[in-house]
Amino acid sequence: MRISLKPRTWVEISRSALEANVRSLQILLTPATTLCAVVKANAYGHDITLTAGMLIEMGITHFAVDNIDEAFVVRRQSKDAVIFILGMTPAERFSEIVTQQFVQNIYDEEGLIAIIGAAVSQQAVALINIEIETGLHRLGAMPRTIVDISRAIKNNPRSVKLVGVSTHFSSSEDVNAQHIVDAQIDALKNAEVTFAAYDLHVPYIHAACSAAAILRTQSHLTMVRTGIALYGLWPSRELHIAVQRGRAFELRPVLSWKTTVAQVKDVPNGGGIGYNRTCIANRPMRIAVLPVGYYDGYDRHLSNHGVVLLSGRLCPVVGRICMNMMMVDVSDAPHVKKGDVATLLGREGMHSVTADELAERVGTINYEIVTRINPLIPRFVV
Repeated sequence: MRISLKPRTWVEISRSALEANVRSLQILLTPATTLCAVVKANAYGHDITLTAGMLIEMGITHFAVDNIDEAFVVRRQSKDAVIFILGMTPAERFSEIVTQQFVQNIYDEEGLIAIIGAAVSQQAVALINIEIETGLHRLGAMPRTIVDISRAIKNNPRSVKLVGVSTHFSSSEDVNAQHIVDAQIDALKNAEVTFAAYDLHVPYIHAACSAAAILRTQSHLTMVRTGIALYGLWPSRELHIAVQRGRAFELRPVLSWKTTVAQVKDVPNGGGIGYNRTCIANRPMRIAVLPVGYYDGYDRHLSNHGVVLLSGRLCPVVGRICMNMMMVDVSDAPHVKKGDVATLLGREGMHSVTADELAERVGTINYEIVTRINPLIPRFVV
């Protein structure tokens, strides 16, 4: 990594870790199953442009995003990539979907009619994916509407092409709820039968997210959508434990988050640290001020509760996390000085700070820890 002008805080993206995770996931799949890389939410905080570019270089050809603007970012990386838009697109932008040959997720008859209309106006074919409601009760076409949807697609062969049929699992990361996963797979296959009855043969039948891809091979079908595992994070602690017991399968965290020490100062015994003096020094302390706060994505709930790596030591966060600053106790790391690198997420020497650990400290999930890192913070491939 070369940084000409050192930023106050930055994120490092490990190409070797990303490539290792891709290989680990591909080994789980048969040649008949396509690996679709989910790069929504700024590639789970890892930078969609950098990540998609690296994945394309690694041979990944299928991508999933949440919205049309993310789809355009991936399209700029590859004119040939198959790009599934999993979220909602306003009908006013369906003409762009058709022009760019994005695969739009459709979950009701109204959306289907609108995208057919956009295709007709361009004398082109809209590529669509029908998402089926099987139990998550989020986006998804209700089973009773599948016949009408099938008929509309069948009657408009010059304007619409059914590329995919999918669903989304509600409990795939729960090792004790795999019967729910199986029931949702069965419901998806029933929908596939209905489409086939109208001579609609679908290339991509997909349901598996990272958890299902790792744990439930029968969920693989003809495509899997892997997000969190691609970035080296486990969908749940329970899944990680279950897989470790059963077979050798590893994931490597791709992201590290770092900053520089802005100031080091002494705090006398009884001195208050931060807003509202939520930390009172019970001894003479030495603290380091870091130029990172909740605006940058470092959760305010980590006030007096987080931990940072400095000089190879784990140093506790003290006082309230500010908008753009935070303080850490470096009393046990006497050589820390202004300008030193602090690791907020990642490994340094024998110690590490993981997204899972921070998530547990604030009662959330690792997904939120990484996706909330401010997208304006520079990302660098290392």
